[in-house]
Amino acid sequence: MGFDLSFPDMFRALSFVAVSAVLVCGWSLWPVETTTATAAATAPTPSPPTQILPLGEVRPGMKGYGLTVFAGTKPERFEVSVVGVLRRFLPNQDIILIRSDDARLLHSGIVAGMSGSPIYLEGKLAGALAYGWSFSKDPLAGVTPIESMRRELTRPLRGPQATPSSEAALDHDRGPTIADVADARQKALPLFGRLPLPPRLLEGAEPHLQRVSVPLSLAGFSAGSAAEIGRALEPYHLVAASAGGVGRPDSGPTRFEDGGPIAVQLIRGDMSMAGTGTVSQVVGDKVLAFGHPMFNVGEIYLPIATAEIHTFMSALSTSMKLSSPMREIGSLIQDRQPAILGDLTRRADMIPIEVTVAGPSRPEQTFRAEVARHRFLTSVLAGNVVSSSVQSMSSDLSDATMTLRSTIRLKGFAPIVLTDSVFAPDGISARVLASSSGLRALSELAFNPFTPVRIEGVSIRVDVDYRPDFAEVIGVAVAGEELEPGSRPSVYVTLRPFNGREYTETVAIEVPRSLAGQTVKIVAGAGTLSRPELAMPENLAGLVENLKKGWTARELVIGIETADEGVTVRGAVLADLPGSVIDTLRPASSSRRADVYRRVLRVVTPSKPVLIGSKDLTIHVREETR
Repeated sequence: MGFDLSFPDMFRALSFVAVSAVLVCGWSLWPVETTTATAAATAPTPSPPTQILPLGEVRPGMKGYGLTVFAGTKPERFEVSVVGVLRRFLPNQDIILIRSDDARLLHSGIVAGMSGSPIYLEGKLAGALAYGWSFSKDPLAGVTPIESMRRELTRPLRGPQATPSSEAALDHDRGPTIADVADARQKALPLFGRLPLPPRLLEGAEPHLQRVSVPLSLAGFSAGSAAEIGRALEPYHLVAASAGGVGRPDSGPTRFEDGGPIAVQLIRGDMSMAGTGTVSQVVGDKVLAFGHPMFNVGEIYLPIATAEIHTFMSALSTSMKLSSPMREIGSLIQDRQPAILGDLTRRADMIPIEVTVAGPSRPEQTFRAEVARHRFLTSVLAGNVVSSSVQSMSSDLSDATMTLRSTIRLKGFAPIVLTDSVFAPDGISARVLASSSGLRALSELAFNPFTPVRIEGVSIRVDVDYRPDFAEVIGVAVAGEELEPGSRPSVYVTLRPFNGREYTETVAIEVPRSLAGQTVKIVAGAGTLSRPELAMPENLAGLVENLKKGWTARELVIGIETADEGVTVRGAVLADLPGSVIDTLRPASSSRRADVYRRVLRVVTPSKPVLIGSKDLTIHVREETR
């Protein structure tokens, strides 16, 4: 509907960009339903017992090897030697420092995607490769001790429907949340538009030990969307790379193995987004990987899959594995400082999203994908899917008019249908799409304070026309210097279309007798600039109803702002109350959630062009003669 919901600050604090921890497994974005894997093909195969090398027995000069996949799906060995042990490198966690003289790593250094590669010293499992140096000439790495990682095996789970909010952090310091990153990105967009940000290749180029980056394999995304994803997730050591494919979900290994690749899936279908690392140890029906967190958000449920490594790509700052996800065989359940942990008996539910794009230059096309079901992630991921779908079909940097119809299927409610009409002088950008009412509604539902909700699917249709089909509101007038109480005067709204002659819309409005003797303001403008009276919702049903209220930019809204007052109480808007009742219900009284507002009398009329802007005039209503 192209409008902003305006709730009190207490409620707004729960919205998408104001909650701390952008990637926390929420007090339930929606109930994340996981299922038990029963197919024989994905049943875990018992691993042979592995001897553990205690950290206290690790000594400088010890020799060993690691396992990782250089190409394909089968792990290969690379030789290592111990340099030393860094005590308390992280809170309550030591790091084993190793060096590798493997010829394949001498050129590339430690590679993004090697996170989790098991390291064996004297035939025993010592830990997982997890840390490295950017801009380093030598293949030095930090290893998370396996003892720290295995502690996660016994951590109790709260369950998908009872996982509360928690704070996300970067390494051992408190860092920006994903909400912070997304908010900053949105604030930067109006400044940079669709132009790429300046290169930051040498920013912070001094070598320092940090988490080995997780390559975020992207496929099916436009260049603009991929760049936005990369900027948003860079603080989390996720390196976005449009160098993989959507994968082959019905092929590949049917089980994880130590040293093999593991992919955490965020989007799959016609588009794919998956973070790839290495399995450290399979323990029964559990799998430990990465040796460090992905987002460091604690308990979280996302699909995990096997993956195919295409090759290594060497780079000055960060070399990486190029990969594609394959067969889903479990669910992520923990994302902690020493490791991520997956459960092979679970399946993480995802939300289907369908985007249909139609325009004048190409036949209609529909894109289908599934996005992670997660309070903080879903709106961001859905926005990326929509943005990439539209830009791949309609990327012209030209005057564009768009009609976007969003349908959200919410369990227990009729479909929520929201419409936006937008004129964009620089084409359909990610900024324009991100502000659509459908994507904003996903966030409002996610952070509602009433009850967990389940999104069963999202369908979005985008109709794009490359012509400047808009008109600006440049004036508003009435006949005479005063209004007669009880009359229906005409309001004359002057519109100026692009490259056309000005014209006037005439709309009759009613002046109530109760306004006699008052000075009022008449406001005429695009529907998106007029806010409906909304009561603070008392339950989820009230929130859903509020989401449906508002007007689009293809509606001309004329309102009379009066000195009269109405009241919102217990989720209802009460407009016509005696003054004595309003005084009783003022916030100083004992009534719960009674808020007084200034009434606006409105007339809404459809408009063919997209409207922009608004104008107002102040006028007096004549005293009523007796």
